[in-house]
Amino acid sequence: MYEDWNKNDDRGNVLSQNEARVLHSLIKWPDLTDQAVHSQIGMKKSTFSSIKTRLKENGFYKRYYVPNFPKIGLELLVSMHGNLNRFTTLEERMRVAKDLLESFVEDFHIASESNKAFNLSASQNLTEYSKNQEKFIQLYSDNKFLDKNGMKVVYFPFEISRIRAFMDYESLVAKTFGFASDPYDKRKTIPSGKVKPTKLTKAEKKVLAGLVQFPEESDTLIAEQVGVSRNTVANAKRKFLNQNICFPRAVPDLQKLGMKILVFSYRKFNPRTTMKQREEAAEMVRNLLSPFFYVSKNLDGFLISAHRSFEEYNTAHDEIMRYYLKHDYIIDEPVSYTMTINNIHFIKEYEFLPLTLKTLGFTKALNQS
Repeated sequence: MYEDWNKNDDRGNVLSQNEARVLHSLIKWPDLTDQAVHSQIGMKKSTFSSIKTRLKENGFYKRYYVPNFPKIGLELLVSMHGNLNRFTTLEERMRVAKDLLESFVEDFHIASESNKAFNLSASQNLTEYSKNQEKFIQLYSDNKFLDKNGMKVVYFPFEISRIRAFMDYESLVAKTFGFASDPYDKRKTIPSGKVKPTKLTKAEKKVLAGLVQFPEESDTLIAEQVGVSRNTVANAKRKFLNQNICFPRAVPDLQKLGMKILVFSYRKFNPRTTMKQREEAAEMVRNLLSPFFYVSKNLDGFLISAHRSFEEYNTAHDEIMRYYLKHDYIIDEPVSYTMTINNIHFIKEYEFLPLTLKTLGFTKALNQS
């Protein structure tokens, strides 16, 4: 499964072969115990443990627990993206809008670079999201922060959307180090179709909020922070994972992987394409672009990917476009926003706690008096 790979090779990789194997395994199997992971890759426990500790201490990855939004009562994923007024600066916009943007608990990921921006939100329904959207548009319009086209807002109801990748960096890391990558149908992610929200006890709600707030911590520490027993945490966590109520993610540091650019791309599909064509196109996208977000419904979709260079991205993009045009797969040129990673300002970077607390009925973090 793993090819031989040397430190500082011509691809610019900075990890040893074993370090790369461990990082890939942590991202591929974030729900497994250390014992299960090092057994999967055939590595000694002591070697695995020391490398894992070194990767963590050097900031190569962070762990998160992601609520499975429809399972806790949320209906809608929303993407907002666009160009901003080029005569305004990021600093000026943040001085005026930072407090408002941070108050939108539904927004869990907001990125801006120069005069481009996108954000991702999850909401109980369209009305709930629109309250935030109107405040945002009003403030940005009043201050002339928007360009003439404004911001594009696209809605993805979970029930009718296909989420192939959600904070899933496995394909990117596999491609970076030359490892085999699993197809999308083998990934754990947010499901499509009708999902009945799961009824949770008060203690289980506390544990879920605790996992989101303290994803790196032990069951014992989480129990102390949220005011339940360690056994309650262990039992609830087991239930959450078995029933896909939440799922862990390991997120690599893109700059440490050598990534230089981030691309947000929105595309409109030809509704006459077959499911077979769509699956073939999705696997081609996975192989060539390795997006860590890949969301679509019948008529449109978006993806977010990272790349070592503009040339690398353009080569992959051109190949995909040739496939799209050959099969009449899209009805318009994709709208893409390319950002330089070291210049991106993340107003929110995978911030799920405020949304989780609101959805579960808590007014503040459980460890606050």
